[in-house]
Order: sequence, then structure tokens, then C-alpha cells
Amino acid sequence: MMVQLQFFGLLRLLLKVERLDLPAVDGETVSELLHRAQKQLPIPFVERLLGGDGRLQPGTVILVNRHNIHHLDGLATSVSAGDVVAVFPPGAGG
Repeated sequence: MMVQLQFFGLLRLLLKVERLDLPAVDGETVSELLHRAQKQLPIPFVERLLGGDGRLQPGTVILVNRHNIHHLDGLATSVSAGDVVAVFPPGAGG
């Protein structure tokens, strides 16, 4: 079974990919999933989502099955086979 990782906004334009389907790994967290996905993509993206302290940059939204990880266990939220993880990078504008 797979975990679907979806990219939105400028992140989708930067990576030139809408989604990745990755094999599910027992006990994997959102953070681990993002780092594993990074290894499969030629353009660094995790650094755009996380600060130097490993926390989410302000404005970054990550959903697991439509639930914001801020209301779950943050980056330690576990993901399982069949889950959909949606990543929205910090926005900017005015």
C-alpha cells in the first residue's frame, strides 16, 4: 500500500510534480515522510517548509487526511498506508 504526498501552490510549481506515491512504512511520521520524499526529488523542498530548528515555518500547512497536523502531533503525526498528506508551503504577498 502507498501514502500519497500532494504538493500545492508554489511548491508544486517549483518541483514540477503534483504528487508522489510512496510505499507506506510502518511507524513513519510526517517528518520522516517528507525527508524520504526529498531523496526522490532533484530540487530541495524540505528546507522551505522547516526552519533551522526543525519546526514548521510559519504559514506552512500540512494536512493528513484533511486534518491539520497542528491539531494532531505536528511533524510527529504518524502516517499509514492509504493516507493522503497534502503540503501547502508558506504563502507571501500583499
